[in-house]
Amino acid sequence: MTRSAELTTKLLDGSLTDAEWAELDALVSSHPRAESEHLSLLEVEAELRGLRTGFDLTDRTLAAVRDEQTERTVSSVMDEIAHGPAPAWAAPLAAPPLAHRPRHRWRIGAALFTAAAALLIGLWLGGNTADTPVPDPGDHIVPAAFARLARKTGAVELLTLSGDPIVIEEGSDLPAGFTLRTGGDESLAVVELLHDKTRVEIESDSLVRFAGNAPTDAGKPRMFLAAGQLTAAVTQRPDDRPLVVGTSVTEVFARGGTFVVSSAAPDTARVDIKHGRVELVRAAAPKPVPVGAGGSAVFLAGVDRMDVERTVSIDRTPRRQLAAAGTRDAIFSADGTEVWVATAKAFGRWSTSGTLTEIGFFPRRGDGVAGFTRDKRFLLTCRGDRDDRVLVRTLPDCGEHASINARPGDARMWAVAPDAAWLAVVDAKPSPKRVRVYEGGSGEERFEREFDDLITCVAADPDGTALAVATNATARGAGNKVVLVDALTSDRLLALSVLKKPVTAMTFSADGRFLAVGFNGTVQLWDLRTLELVRTIAGFERALGCLAFAPDGQKLAAGTQDGNVWVWDVTTGRQTQLIESGGRGVRSIAFSPNGKQLVTVANNAPVAVWDVADPVPVIQ
Repeated sequence: MTRSAELTTKLLDGSLTDAEWAELDALVSSHPRAESEHLSLLEVEAELRGLRTGFDLTDRTLAAVRDEQTERTVSSVMDEIAHGPAPAWAAPLAAPPLAHRPRHRWRIGAALFTAAAALLIGLWLGGNTADTPVPDPGDHIVPAAFARLARKTGAVELLTLSGDPIVIEEGSDLPAGFTLRTGGDESLAVVELLHDKTRVEIESDSLVRFAGNAPTDAGKPRMFLAAGQLTAAVTQRPDDRPLVVGTSVTEVFARGGTFVVSSAAPDTARVDIKHGRVELVRAAAPKPVPVGAGGSAVFLAGVDRMDVERTVSIDRTPRRQLAAAGTRDAIFSADGTEVWVATAKAFGRWSTSGTLTEIGFFPRRGDGVAGFTRDKRFLLTCRGDRDDRVLVRTLPDCGEHASINARPGDARMWAVAPDAAWLAVVDAKPSPKRVRVYEGGSGEERFEREFDDLITCVAADPDGTALAVATNATARGAGNKVVLVDALTSDRLLALSVLKKPVTAMTFSADGRFLAVGFNGTVQLWDLRTLELVRTIAGFERALGCLAFAPDGQKLAAGTQDGNVWVWDVTTGRQTQLIESGGRGVRSIAFSPNGKQLVTVANNAPVAVWDVADPVPVIQ
């Protein structure tokens, strides 16, 4: 258990001292991962408290649950919710007295306040709690096994009914009523239900609660996706015993097939059906809506309409592939005849004939940083060692051009000028609020600039005169911004007020006029001449990792953490293509000079070149 998790746990059980309060506040203020872990634990506790309330249903509702078919049961419960009093979270939150506690304490009240929302989840998972004795915490009752963790990658945590994390390994049985949380870009959990071998893949940064406290739940598995994404492959089931997946805005009933449920925010969700057929249920709908293979639907809180659309062209077969382990970046050569790939320790030229010519920098492979400049004349590499430096190399010979005393980490936290004239790196410690800009030739520091809020992403404009810095507001009521600063003087040029969600990716169009700002589930397109938001692209409900404009600016591609690449027509905002890379977590995407091909780099998948579809959506 990390120190932030340990302190948060003490906070929840009321044993945190004032000194530990101060330590927790410092950790959350200075480390984004600690802050994310802290808030996630608070959200989990809020949900678990709501699920443990034992929400009492009326006798009539209980009789309906027992006697009616699943569709009528859900309709009855949803009708009860729709006509009941407004949920507690709809009321404005009153700010608690701050007194001498740290400024992050208000977040705790807000997170725990969402337990009221979890009462609805308890109703959805409801059974006759009066007939089921509540075990005393001291009894140490271990629920019967409900599922098995078939596979895991990265950080995967199992949370008990009391919210405590426990160690879990592949092949372990999972108790009824468990909660799984995945953390980090490369995390994945594959859960196999014991009674029918239904498989559920839980993507990175997701939180899924599985029901199963009563013996009858073994035949009617239910789960709730609080955040993130899951894919369920359901074996054929009887009509009265579907797999039920709930979100805050809809429910999915599946009697067979494969489908994806994703939620990038508490009030939105998306369902994509790959095989078979499911039924979608909402409070305002008089009956379930059946959706077949190739269909998708996006749901928003407060919007009763349920629009089911056909999925656009899905591309699973690349034009060509290159097995290049550890690749961090890939681009097309200036003339488009080669694909250039790079790791922290090697550079490769991949011709259309399939030949790979490689230049190695270091004998061993491993993690590190590598990135090409926009003008394709330079490559920046860093092995990530404590005493390592950023090496600027000329292309294609890989001669050493400059050395910079900096250690960039996450790709979204550093940016390089198109001609390598400067390098911007966000300081991770003591907190990501400072960005340093270095001279690309001499390696000397040009300037440093401090921001009031946490920096989540940076990007260089096409002519190298400006640096875009995305900040995530930490003060209550403040908004998130993207600030453009002069890359020579650090003077502020302009600021854009963006969504109150962390920015996860940014990119400029080739002419510098437009800036695409990406969040989980949303992309905003800004005109930097007029400072107007010209388009918002939403509905994909995925964690977004990278963005790229086509050279002519007519298409925009986004790589997501589930290994997919979404392509949109910039003029209309309509999706034109969906690429399934076969990997997890898209690291890098780049268009060819003529815009007709796209190269992708994804974890656990070959570097691949794809044909870009025409702008007319094609029914699958």
